[in-house]
Amino acid sequence: MWELLKTIFSPTQYMPHGSCYLWQTSLVWLHLLSDLLIAIAYFSITAILLYFACKRKNEVPFLGVFILFGAFINLCGFGHLLEVWTLWHPAYWFSGVEQALTALVSCYTALQMAQLLPQFLALKTPEQLEAVNLELQHQIVERQQAEQILQNIVVATSSVTGEEFFPALVENLAKALDVTYVIVSERINDSSQLKTLAIWGDGKIRDNIEYDFLNLPCGVVINEDKLLYYPQKIQKSFPEKTILQNMKAESYLGVPLLDENQQVIGVLCVINNKSLANEENIIAMVRVFAARATSELLRQRAEIARRYAYDELENRVQEATEGLRLRTAELVEANAVLETEIQEKIAAGSAIKDRENRLKKQQTGLLKLAKSKNLYEGNLQAALQEITELGSHILQVEKTSVWFYNEDKSELKCADLYQISTTKHSQENPLFTRGFPLSFQDVNERGITPENNMDMHLNAKARLVDYFAPISVSSTLNIPINFQGKIIGFICLDNNGNNRNWEVEEQNFGSYLAYMTALAMESRDRLQAELTLRQKNQELATTLQQLQTAQQELIQSEKMVALGQLVAGVAHEINTPLGAINSSINSIANFWETYLEKLPIFFKELSPERQEYFFALLKKSNSGRSSLSTREQRQIKRNLVSQLKTHLVDKSTTIANYLVGVGVYDNLEEFLPLLRDSNSEEILKIAYQFANVQTSSQTIRTAAERAAKVVFALKTYARYDSTGEKITANILEGIETVLTLYHNKIKHGVEVIKEFDNSLPPIQCYPDQLNQVWTNLIHNALQAMEYDGSLTIQATQSDADIKVSITDSGNGIPPEIMSKIFQPFFTTKPPGEGSGLGLDIVKKIIEKHDGKIEVKSVLDQTTFIVYLPINTVEIK
Repeated sequence: MWELLKTIFSPTQYMPHGSCYLWQTSLVWLHLLSDLLIAIAYFSITAILLYFACKRKNEVPFLGVFILFGAFINLCGFGHLLEVWTLWHPAYWFSGVEQALTALVSCYTALQMAQLLPQFLALKTPEQLEAVNLELQHQIVERQQAEQILQNIVVATSSVTGEEFFPALVENLAKALDVTYVIVSERINDSSQLKTLAIWGDGKIRDNIEYDFLNLPCGVVINEDKLLYYPQKIQKSFPEKTILQNMKAESYLGVPLLDENQQVIGVLCVINNKSLANEENIIAMVRVFAARATSELLRQRAEIARRYAYDELENRVQEATEGLRLRTAELVEANAVLETEIQEKIAAGSAIKDRENRLKKQQTGLLKLAKSKNLYEGNLQAALQEITELGSHILQVEKTSVWFYNEDKSELKCADLYQISTTKHSQENPLFTRGFPLSFQDVNERGITPENNMDMHLNAKARLVDYFAPISVSSTLNIPINFQGKIIGFICLDNNGNNRNWEVEEQNFGSYLAYMTALAMESRDRLQAELTLRQKNQELATTLQQLQTAQQELIQSEKMVALGQLVAGVAHEINTPLGAINSSINSIANFWETYLEKLPIFFKELSPERQEYFFALLKKSNSGRSSLSTREQRQIKRNLVSQLKTHLVDKSTTIANYLVGVGVYDNLEEFLPLLRDSNSEEILKIAYQFANVQTSSQTIRTAAERAAKVVFALKTYARYDSTGEKITANILEGIETVLTLYHNKIKHGVEVIKEFDNSLPPIQCYPDQLNQVWTNLIHNALQAMEYDGSLTIQATQSDADIKVSITDSGNGIPPEIMSKIFQPFFTTKPPGEGSGLGLDIVKKIIEKHDGKIEVKSVLDQTTFIVYLPINTVEIK
């Protein structure tokens, strides 16, 4: 092994490379140091690349080329080390192999780099990457600005109500969206007039106006009850309206304001003199504040209605007595003073920063509540517990409770009460309306009712003391719960300790809690409605199954009624062949009783030649015997007597009688030896008895087949298929079955004409139900012609249907009752003879087979035509 390594790395057959330098010391050292430094540089580059790849292993692009390039540099460095080695050791083969390997790696690397050159060129420059970063930063800034805009608008509008709300809304919305005009309008009753509540245009609040919204974008929003957005060229869409030209409008966005009955009560619109930027954000924000504007408009309307009612009541009181008017004036003055004090307290309230923190806390709580599954999955009690907990923790009140009226509003029941000091949920005792706190009663009249000082009410009602005294309630906020347009209860927020002035945003937060309560109730009702709907569907399915069962029982009952009407005829049809069988069996029994002992003696005395004639005579009797009339028998006997006398046969008359009985009438020559025998009379007598036995056997066979056919028809007709599934059956077999059962009623006066196409294919059907169809139609036909006339039955193929026509020669159906014959319980028969359900059942059975039935009637002829599809589909 050592010798092999020595041969490879230090062969002796070559001259070392240093010899080429004549072993000059300076030249050798020059090459030695140069190669060593180059090799060290190559390996250093590889180490640096390896260190870089390890540090940025998930971010290095083109890793394959990176590895190839490193291998190429390593091989180059190793090649320079071999240059140093070959100065003293001529390992030129090893050096050549290394150089060849370096060449392969370098060529492959160059090829890979040539293929990846487009990708190298596609790499972004530092300037481009800087531009992308700037764009991302710009988007982040825009998003932060949008969030800040939304927060600013919420802050600016949450603290104002009444007349100041709408100007604040349009001003802040216009500035936030950077648009020319923002208009909020209220529809005047149900007319085509709009009254602006606030207009922001060209940087200031404009005077309110009334205008006709027909042929304006606002009219489209109101009439179609949906958001309308024109991104550009709004003037071309409404060229006849100069107001848009005066406003230099280019784009338009309008959102309808809907009340609790989803009726349009106003419009919030944005008009700009250029296209809107960030359309999606603007549309989303306009939708949000349209909802807020709707709430404020509804609140103002309720406030106006309340004030109107208050003024009306005041007028009536003033009309009563002068003293009461004075008292009312004092109360009005005291109320004004109280309102002034409230405004002063609001103005001296918390700073804007504190208000923002409260708003942010409220928004976070509402967002968490909005994501709760209990709110949307119908779990009302769990949702109420979350709502009361959120109310207590966000507003820092001792108690938060939810109360619901009973049906006649005579009682309030506590659905859930959360007490923050005990962190427990409970339910208070019911409160009766007669003992309500006055502040609770006001919820039905004034909406949200904040009470800042409960001491002024504690002596008003003893019931109130029982409720508020134990927890030292000083202030309470009552928010009505509106559900489906009605006040069904309220949320009560009770504060203990010092008196508390309820801020507007706290009242709004309470309104959101009331809205979430109504949403949870709607989810519960929807879930209950879904459960009820599933129960109703199950009940309907059960009822349908019962109806289908009743229909099957009705069809079977009709079948049994028809079968009962046929019992007498069927019994006769069976008794007739049974009588023939009984008679034939008696005849055969008498023969064997008489001749059983004589036959052995007879055949023993009969010569073989005579036996051969005897059996030939019986064979001919079996094949040629037929029923003859008395006249025909007399004529044949005379001819036989004449022939026998011609052939000199004795006792020709007696022998002729036996020959007629045996059924041998001609070709007597072959039997002359037998006929001339001295015992010919005895031989023919026994032959005659054998012929009678053969005749009786044939009669038994025929009668048995007839009885079997009747029994099979009766069994087929009476069959009841309880599986409820279609089977493959032949229509003609069913019709023949019914005709067999009616044979006794038909055979005496009715001519049956059958025109059947025997090539009709079998179909998927309910055979027992179709038998009921043929029974009803044939029975009606026989009754119509009073069992005397012609009955024509045709069965053919008509396109993709089997067509069955049943025609009778009766009097026909009067035109005035033609439209009623398929109605249930309609009959022209006397009472007790028909139920009036026959044709109704026929029609339902045919429709069940996806077929149809037609009727044509003229004088002395009525035809019922049934169409049954050949390729029927399974009925589910």
